[in-house]
Amino acid sequence: MDKINVAVIGVGYWGKKIVSEYAALGKDQSGVNLYGACDLFEDNLKFCRDNFSIPQIAKHHKEILTNPDVDAVHICTPSTTHFEVCKEALESGKHVIVEKPMTLSSFEALKLVDMAHMNNLVLSVGHIFRFDGALEKAKSMMASRFFGDLFWLKLQWTALMPVMQGRDIITDLAPHPYDILNFLTDEWPLKVTCVAKAHRTGQQEETAYITAELKNNALAQIELSWLYPGKIREVSIMGSDRFAKINCLTQEITAFENGQFHEVPVEKTNTINAELAHFIECIRNGNTSFNGYPNKNNGVVGANVVRLLEITRNSMKQEKTERVE
Repeated sequence: MDKINVAVIGVGYWGKKIVSEYAALGKDQSGVNLYGACDLFEDNLKFCRDNFSIPQIAKHHKEILTNPDVDAVHICTPSTTHFEVCKEALESGKHVIVEKPMTLSSFEALKLVDMAHMNNLVLSVGHIFRFDGALEKAKSMMASRFFGDLFWLKLQWTALMPVMQGRDIITDLAPHPYDILNFLTDEWPLKVTCVAKAHRTGQQEETAYITAELKNNALAQIELSWLYPGKIREVSIMGSDRFAKINCLTQEITAFENGQFHEVPVEKTNTINAELAHFIECIRNGNTSFNGYPNKNNGVVGANVVRLLEITRNSMKQEKTERVE
């Protein structure tokens, strides 16, 4: 495949970033072409027309999916639409990367995985922190046993946000911490306990505390909040030998050893650009999430995260610990 034509479906706040990065990637790699953009709102389409030379700009995603010149799509639509749009894209023979959460149902997520596999198509999910330079460094530190035996991890995903209509914090924020947990440890939790509350609205949860139990007695604590002043995206790792704190926004690591703190050198990355380049490379190498070139953020990973979201919400509702079968 000499040239891969990519279209972005959904050009809202995040979609604009994705469009911009595909345009930049196209300049660096002549085989990648930002071919299409689609959105229901004219202002978003105007952004695309005013800033980029995009061959196809459309209001409805079906116009993109029926175009034989489009090889792949990046879906940045609301979560409630992910399954149907992904399904239609895979049925149309398009490679797909979809933002998190992959779907709102693990059954639907696994159906998409099966469809991609049967049609030999790449299916990726926007778990962007797998491409964060600091987390990549932390993963290599864990692999080299810098921390010794793993005791616990703390993942804090918080910010001060207005009341979020129609969105709960578990579905909205928990996908990244769960995915990072798997990325760092190569494990999924064995048990999950969640307590969550809706303080301001009485409708949707906006603060949650999740305890995930891993093998070998290791624990992970996930704190989610839309009430915490300042945006925090941090991971702390405590082992038998050493401790470190990772700032996922600034891509910095501070380690504690020999009684003092010190900075760990990190090769910082443009996470969006790295994720998109990886998606294109997977297409070029014929990866289908099951074989061939390793897809770091494949559909199976996305489906497992969705399953954990379901288990977490069930723990919250039932007020009990849920075993992950």
